[in-house]
Amino acid sequence: MTRIILFMAIVLFNIASFAASNKLIVVVSEVKGNAFYSLGGKTKVLKEGVHLPASAEIFTEVGSQIAFNDYYDHVFYLSGGAHLIVYPNLVELKEGYLWIKSLSYDPLRGPLKVTTANSLIENKKGEGILSFDSYSGKTQVLSIKGDFDLKNIRQEFQWTQVGDGQFSFIQDEYNKGVPRRATPIGYSSYKKVTSLFSGVEAFDEKKMERSQKLRPTITRTASHSTEDSRSHTSESASKRSIASVSNVDPFEKALQNSKGEVTIIKLRDPEKEKAHEKNLMNFYKNKVTELGKPKPKKKWSPSYSDKSNVKVMVFGSGSSHKKTSPTHEVRKTRSLRMPASIKPAKTNEEVNSYKKKYRTPASIGKMVPTVKNSAFESELVDQYKKQMRHEDEVNQLIDQLKSIDMDYKKEY
Repeated sequence: MTRIILFMAIVLFNIASFAASNKLIVVVSEVKGNAFYSLGGKTKVLKEGVHLPASAEIFTEVGSQIAFNDYYDHVFYLSGGAHLIVYPNLVELKEGYLWIKSLSYDPLRGPLKVTTANSLIENKKGEGILSFDSYSGKTQVLSIKGDFDLKNIRQEFQWTQVGDGQFSFIQDEYNKGVPRRATPIGYSSYKKVTSLFSGVEAFDEKKMERSQKLRPTITRTASHSTEDSRSHTSESASKRSIASVSNVDPFEKALQNSKGEVTIIKLRDPEKEKAHEKNLMNFYKNKVTELGKPKPKKKWSPSYSDKSNVKVMVFGSGSSHKKTSPTHEVRKTRSLRMPASIKPAKTNEEVNSYKKKYRTPASIGKMVPTVKNSAFESELVDQYKKQMRHEDEVNQLIDQLKSIDMDYKKEY
């Protein structure tokens, strides 16, 4: 009897698991481009209106986009070049970008869960964009509205909460897999991410509406107790900024205005700037004066206009000196006489007319006889010189022999 009961239990479990696996949980509402789904080892083209059961894998080509809804009040948008697997109230993101919208929350069913290779993301109500890069192993979360709990899938006690207009990521190489502290995202970055989904808009009319009040960022680990975390949250939430100081960016302020209003942001007024510059020029024009031209440098030169009546004594020989006084004449006559041992200096004419004398050897007398060759001797010398010269052919032969000799020495 026990064997029959055990056999029936196994059969019922298999039937229940088979029925659960074949339970339809997703319906495709829109397909742009080419998309496919794989189930039971078979791959088929994904079309609008197709219902998919649990464990179905969905693929999209680059440049494509699909939208599908599950039976738990969730809407999903999958960008091009992405891959995921659907389960009841659970999505496993393998690659790409996924925009999710949670319309309602059922406490019995629990929050929507999205898993990647290294993270677990939970959301009760709201919308956001999730991404996973299999090459770098990086999971990113951008919250447009609502709170998203980003956890490390291997260490769930390491988690952080991502609020409205904030983003965070998990990467094994960054901070040992601890989620990054949630930080606000800029408007340009937000537009870049949302541009990946064509025709998809946020449910909120103000789109990326941000609360400018200080929002606590919760990051918990196992070492912190619940009471400490609650007190830390209450302290950070109780902090209030100064009312007179506004940190609102004008571009973000323009985004928060209600629909239909026009906000004009004037950064510069050219007319006011020109008037201000003109006033400054008039003000400094009276202050600043022209710089004086530099005076030319004077070179010192002695002037003899004022006489000092100092007597100048000139000593030397010559008749070019002028007579200044009788005493000077006496000194001049005295200076003309020189000792007999000193000969007077020669003038330039005597030096130029001086002829150089060459010294001859002592063995040769003063009178060297000049020998003139006879006509016979001179003719003999000329003929002898002519005989010493070779003809052109002989000279060419000599040159060839010399070149051969040089080549021989060069090679050997």
